[in-house]
Amino acid sequence: MRTLIRSLVPLGLVLLAGGCASLPSGDQVLSTSGEWLSRTGEVIGAQRERLSERFARGDDTAPAEREAEVEALLEQPWIDPVTRYLEAHAEDPERADALVRLSRERDRRCAAIAEEYAERPANRETLERYRRGYLFSCPAEVNAFHARVRDAEAAARAAAPPLREAGEPAGEVPAQSEAADARQEAAVARRAASDCYLYFTIRNLQQARQACAGPAEKGDARAQHHMGRLAELAGEDEQALAWFRRAADGGDEQAAARLEALAGAADGDEAEVAP
Repeated sequence: MRTLIRSLVPLGLVLLAGGCASLPSGDQVLSTSGEWLSRTGEVIGAQRERLSERFARGDDTAPAEREAEVEALLEQPWIDPVTRYLEAHAEDPERADALVRLSRERDRRCAAIAEEYAERPANRETLERYRRGYLFSCPAEVNAFHARVRDAEAAARAAAPPLREAGEPAGEVPAQSEAADARQEAAVARRAASDCYLYFTIRNLQQARQACAGPAEKGDARAQHHMGRLAELAGEDEQALAWFRRAADGGDEQAAARLEALAGAADGDEAEVAP
C-alpha cells in the first residue's frame, strides 16, 4: 500500500502541473495504461465515488469549506464530479460564484474532449465510446458527434447501397442503437433543464432564457416559472402570466404565489381607477 501511495503522488503532481487540458481521454487511458489501472482502479474508483457523494449533498457548508470543495473539484481530472456538483446546487444563490467557475470549467473540459473526438472516425464504435465516457457531462457535444455519424452513414449509403434480404426494411436501426439514442436524448434534456436552473441562479438572463425555453415547452414547471420571471423582467406581462399559470398548474408553488401577487396588484389598480 505504501508503494502504491508513493506511485500515486508523482502522478497527482503531474496532473496538477499539466492541467486537465493535457489529460488523455478516458478510453485512451484504458487502452494505454491497462496494467497500471488494474492495480489502482479500486483506489481511483473509491476516490471518485467519495467526490460524487460529497458534492451531491445539499448541506449548508461554511464558505471556507465551499471554497475547498470548489478547489478540489478544479484540481481533480474528471468531469462528472463537476457536473454532479453543478446539478446538486444549481438553484443555490449562495453558491453563485462557485457555479460560475465550475460551469466554465465543465464547458472547457467538454470542449477539449470534443476537439479530441473531432479527429476520430465518425462511426458507431467511436460514438459508443464517446457516450460511455462523456454522455453524462457533455451530452450536447456527444449529440453533435452523433450528427456527424449520421451524416457519414448517409453518405456511405448513397455511395454504395448495402445489400439486404428481400423484405428487409432499408435503414433499419438495431434495437440496441435505439436504446442508446434514447439515453442520449434523455441526457440532453437533463442537461438543458440543469442549465436553465443554473443560468437563472447566477443571473445570466440571456442564456437562462435560451436554456429554459425547451424544458419549459416540454412541461418542466420550474423552467416555466423561470420563463415567467424572465418575461416579467422584460416587461412582457402577458407572457409572464401565461408561463406562471402553466408552472402553477404543474405544481410550482413560487409560480402560484407570483400569480396571486400579480392578481392582487391588478385588483388594486382597478380599484384606484373606479369612479
